[in-house]
Amino acid sequence: MLARIISATIVLLLLFGCAERPQQDLQLPMIGVLPGYGQLSGHVSGSELGVLPVVYAYNEDRSVGYTVFVVDGLYRVVNLIQGTYSITIRPAVGQLEGFREQTVSREVASGTHVRADFALDNVGPVKNYVGGIAYPDTKIATYEDIYPPGPGRDILERTCHGCHTIQFFPYNVNRAYSGGREPKTKDAWSFTVNRMHQGPAFGQIGNASMFDPAYLPPVDRDILVDYLAENFPSDALPRVVALESEPELNLDALRKAMFVEYVYREPTEFSAAPWPAPHQVDFDSGGNIWLAYTSCCIVSIDPRTGEQKAYKGHGGGHGIAVDQIDGSVWYSGRPDVVRHMDPRTGLVDYWNLGDQKELGSITQVFDSKGDLWLSLLGGGGLGKWDRSSDTIVWWKVPVLRSRPYGIIVDHKDKVWSADFHNGGVTRFDPETGEFVHFGLVKDDAASSIRRLGVDSKGMIWAATWGSRAFNNVKLYQLNPNTGAVIAHDVGIAYGAVYGAEADSKDNIWITPDNYISVYDQDTNQFTHYPIPVRSDTVKTTISRDDSVWFTYHNAGRYADYGGSAVVLYQDKDNIPTLAAYHSETSAGHHLSAYRGPVSAMVEGRQRIAQPEAINSKAYSEFAKSNGLLLNEDSVMRDESRRRLEGLIPD
Repeated sequence: MLARIISATIVLLLLFGCAERPQQDLQLPMIGVLPGYGQLSGHVSGSELGVLPVVYAYNEDRSVGYTVFVVDGLYRVVNLIQGTYSITIRPAVGQLEGFREQTVSREVASGTHVRADFALDNVGPVKNYVGGIAYPDTKIATYEDIYPPGPGRDILERTCHGCHTIQFFPYNVNRAYSGGREPKTKDAWSFTVNRMHQGPAFGQIGNASMFDPAYLPPVDRDILVDYLAENFPSDALPRVVALESEPELNLDALRKAMFVEYVYREPTEFSAAPWPAPHQVDFDSGGNIWLAYTSCCIVSIDPRTGEQKAYKGHGGGHGIAVDQIDGSVWYSGRPDVVRHMDPRTGLVDYWNLGDQKELGSITQVFDSKGDLWLSLLGGGGLGKWDRSSDTIVWWKVPVLRSRPYGIIVDHKDKVWSADFHNGGVTRFDPETGEFVHFGLVKDDAASSIRRLGVDSKGMIWAATWGSRAFNNVKLYQLNPNTGAVIAHDVGIAYGAVYGAEADSKDNIWITPDNYISVYDQDTNQFTHYPIPVRSDTVKTTISRDDSVWFTYHNAGRYADYGGSAVVLYQDKDNIPTLAAYHSETSAGHHLSAYRGPVSAMVEGRQRIAQPEAINSKAYSEFAKSNGLLLNEDSVMRDESRRRLEGLIPD
């Protein structure tokens, strides 16, 4: 824990306006700056150990923001695109001590070194809360106060926290999944509990229930409903769980680090929260970054200049994959299975499997044959767009509560899925059609895993997004050859981890709420980087230079960020280029082994593929043997109701 050594009184002093502190000084050294860019640095008084300030420099002309940490009273920002900057000093995310923010303005020109000094004011303890979503003007209380101990809490932690965050229950105001909910009476709680452990997930026939009914035996069902109704009634004031501890931070790592965020907003369509927000960044062969901006558009940004281009009217969603062969873009977009855009013409093909509307893909990833794999969360399946035939086929996954969310293709072209509702991962062999499930979470409770990764040795990595009480956060390593699983404690309380990805050195990057963290396999240590704004950080995409790209999800919705692509540079003095390229050897870029042909031309039309799964007969037998509903009349298909209750993740 950072030591709490703070002076009793800190006198407000604003140094940046003094005549002896010039705004621009060409005599100041230009360290770690690429040609054509500027630099910002300064001194911060009052930044003793125990207070962690960050400096946020926002380019108002280009909508590009830079964040660095203040360590030992100093900070430095490099490679600033020229323009007008608002420069703010503020506490880092996830802190229990803070100070008053201060903002100044500076002009940064190419090749200049600008200075801005600060003095901290009003330093002292602050109340804070956990989680990656903003809850302004709400009551903060301890976990024990919000969740009184007893049998009811034990049951809730065992069943509900596998999918719904600890803030979901006490914050009875509708927010993004799973940040809040509609107020519920006891009857409403009873209805919801029944559907969670009895009805098929997402209203799809043949799906298992959201969580294993074994976690909620009949004797416990009424206890859970009574506990929910008593502690989270419909007329309760919204509350959130307090932050009570901070993770260990490595100041040497923070001293070197720099975040850069590229922000796209669509003010005419989305003038107020919640803004749509992307889940993932991908790169094209020219070093540009791409975002699928939910409900709005597809956006490309040149990270060297901040220049943006939006392809409006098509919408987006969780995933995006740029075909490095022809430059076309594949992306999620409900209710379609997947969409395919040609940036040269702006045309989009909208793919579907018959008239099935719950088969939208979450993730898209290429294999070395040039085919595109799709995770079909709602339908519990895996899809494949076959390049040679220009069509889509799919398989139902015969694993209870698999429901593929994130998928990867390993170095042998096997397809792995993160099993959203069963605490494990599943491997699919396209050559044999065989599915093999591997359990990771060794706990008799519901849990969920969002995305997974593979390192150069073929080891599979994943972490828990949801687990018992959301306070048992672990990173798992699976040896697929032996089935051996090793669990590593992440060390962040309530830090729902969305993804896990290996860099070129086989360090594993994960995304807990409010942090980007890396696990070093050699030292068995985690390093945590607080991100620039409170948010969940969803999927990473790592460049060939080991720069870590990600997006803000909830900050995009509720902190006025819109669609942001963010990059963490671990060493700001060693940035070879601001462009983003895939590594030729990474598991995320198997197209490096593919030589053609290109995909069929995008025609701007609806595309319909075979609605029946390849293994539909085998899956029907699997469903019957496991007592799953196969009668459509037994299925609740009211999507608006299910989405309102937070059953379908954003």
